[in-house]
Amino acid sequence: MGFEGIKERDKYKDRERKSDIDNDTNDKDYLQDWNETIVKKVDDKNDDIKKINEYLFHIARIIDYPNLNISEYLIKIDEIGKELSSKIKYSKSMRPTQIIEKFNDFFFEEKGFKPNINDYYNPVNNYLNIVLEKRTGIPITLSLLYIHIISYLNFKLYPVNFPSHFLIKYILDENANDFIVIDPFNRGRIIDDYILQDLLKNAYPGLDISVSKNLLDIAKPTQILTRILNNLKNGYSEVDDLDKIMKINEMILSLDNLNPEGIRDRGIILYRKKEYHKALENLYKYIDLNPEASDIDTILELVKQIRNTLSR
Repeated sequence: MGFEGIKERDKYKDRERKSDIDNDTNDKDYLQDWNETIVKKVDDKNDDIKKINEYLFHIARIIDYPNLNISEYLIKIDEIGKELSSKIKYSKSMRPTQIIEKFNDFFFEEKGFKPNINDYYNPVNNYLNIVLEKRTGIPITLSLLYIHIISYLNFKLYPVNFPSHFLIKYILDENANDFIVIDPFNRGRIIDDYILQDLLKNAYPGLDISVSKNLLDIAKPTQILTRILNNLKNGYSEVDDLDKIMKINEMILSLDNLNPEGIRDRGIILYRKKEYHKALENLYKYIDLNPEASDIDTILELVKQIRNTLSR
């Protein structure tokens, strides 16, 4: 498919689906559901973590778990949060690093949340309902639950859409742009500029890129939703579930109809479905939007192949 992140691994033996529904992309009800439930309501000026996580539960419901009781899972988070607030007292008098340390003990030791290292690319790691049930996840889902639960101590953390490795931060002084960066995927460790640089090198091997402040900006809700959807699209590419990939891709484009990768992938999907004219339309649009893309030569070759097919 040309999507990144394809690895040989277990083919999702333990998905534990609540339903074995076949997600038929010919049925457009899912897109209407997505637009009405999320797209028309999401607000990048509203950083309420409960609302963001509610949207993530809807992603799970729309794509894979049609019978998901979202209120039930929000109550589960609420119960964990109330347990936390009953155990850690007088948090306002504590230093931020003390609160983070105590919360790490609670979140990772008592509640048993941990990184899913052995099955990292399994798409279910992007579903908060599964992360809550199995207590394992990837950087973005662990970070969002971390922020949500620690908020019960009236301790405000923010999501950071760092390349390849989602992070969170606590703002010490907004005017001085002074903050603490936390990595929930590594048991809530506080990380410095050297570790950030290593993470960036891992994300872009062979390139000399320095950590800039904009890479640590607060992630907007639409950025979070798009990142989750891209993770899912990449994950389902591993088993070549074309219908599900197309469904997720259309959800991405509903959030941002000029998303270059979404337009490219729509073109590739249409090519595979032998809808060549529509495929060309999207691939041309991708080339116009992103003429310096790293995969531009591959896309140009695909365009040439499609045009040859049509000329026969």
